[in-house]
Amino acid sequence: MPLSQNAWTVDTKIPEFVSVPVKQTAFLGSNVTFNCTATGFPKPTITWAKDNHSDSVQYNPRLKILTGDGNNSFSQLAIKEVKIEDYGTYHCVANNSAGLRCSSATLKYGGISCHVFAV
Repeated sequence: MPLSQNAWTVDTKIPEFVSVPVKQTAFLGSNVTFNCTATGFPKPTITWAKDNHSDSVQYNPRLKILTGDGNNSFSQLAIKEVKIEDYGTYHCVANNSAGLRCSSATLKYGGISCHVFAV
């Protein structure tokens, strides 16, 4: 009995977000993290961009991307010692052969953090 053409196809599923990054306000010099988790088939890859420029994330030495392994795709963008140039909109992009999804969150200026010490 011959196999139908559909017997060899695999259903793909466009990425769907399980968790998305949330907007934040941060002081200069503080540390910030954005989290993003997605499902889909095949398992999506997650990349980050700032203000629609992926190279601004890749080439900033104070930004670190951590990933998790499991059934879902997990990624965390960590910003160490926030500077003025770090404020803006960060995009979490989940991508697989079925399609692409994007979720965004803004990092806003919270002022300058001052520590008061008793003398």
